[in-house]
Amino acid sequence: MPKFHLARFANDRSQLTRVALPGDKRHLISIRDATVERDFYLIEEEDGTRSDALEDLLADSEGRAAAAVRALVDEGVWPIPDQVRWDLAGWAASQALRTTANRQSSNEVADMMFKLAIGVGGKKKTARGLREALGREPSPAEIDREWERLSDFDGYTVKPHPNGHLSLLMTLWPGTAHMFHDRGWSVVRFEHKALVTSDNPVHLVPAPDHPEWSGVGLATAAQIFLPLDRRVGLIMGEVGGKDMQAAPSADLARRMNAALAMSATAAVFHHPDDNPLVGLELPAPHQRRTGGYEQVKSFVSSEWPATSPQPR
Repeated sequence: MPKFHLARFANDRSQLTRVALPGDKRHLISIRDATVERDFYLIEEEDGTRSDALEDLLADSEGRAAAAVRALVDEGVWPIPDQVRWDLAGWAASQALRTTANRQSSNEVADMMFKLAIGVGGKKKTARGLREALGREPSPAEIDREWERLSDFDGYTVKPHPNGHLSLLMTLWPGTAHMFHDRGWSVVRFEHKALVTSDNPVHLVPAPDHPEWSGVGLATAAQIFLPLDRRVGLIMGEVGGKDMQAAPSADLARRMNAALAMSATAAVFHHPDDNPLVGLELPAPHQRRTGGYEQVKSFVSSEWPATSPQPR
């Protein structure tokens, strides 16, 4: 999380209240230490060296976003200048894509796809893979041991190289920024109520008729919540919608805070003088962010597809 964003929720000593999910532990923390993960955006080159080029791009985006937030929040510019809009949309897009939650989701999808291939391929595919790895014909005992290891899905986790997430970030960043830019923006300024932020501050709000079993994506979200300041929230509505300065209310502040808490990965942050989480039940830390893992486990069969359902 960039320091310029956290500073908007901190006291004059640059301190935040950190509330660890599910809300039973809280303490003061400096904005310098709130969400630090060293080398998270370093790209590994083909020769093994590591590049911080992406970190430089993110830092540039944060600098322009900080100026955009000052214009929108502190100076109250209206209507929203297009440069302010682009700078804020670009940062919001990177923030939606760059978090540990997004990397966790990408890793979980890769893990499930690998295990689905193992389950569907069965022992025959395991034998082929072992034959290629050994350069010889494996014994039945070796095949059995490898199948037992690979089919124990709860016994291991496939963790892709971080470059995969970083490449996906760079690929999706421009299009996501355009989509955020083109939505109708509602700026909400609260006088008495306060907002929280979190380690995953871009919250996707599903449409009322969105299927419960389906995840909410950047393109399918009916609204996108983003806290800009402890007193100012941004709601991105439908693409092509009109900008507006929305009326604040206690109910809206509560809904935004509840949503931001639900999308947090491990912690929620707020100003030490505020109590914006009162009456809200916070979720447990996310063990998995994607669904379908139990269904993938059900595909395990040493003799696939012989034991699969046959077409009628």
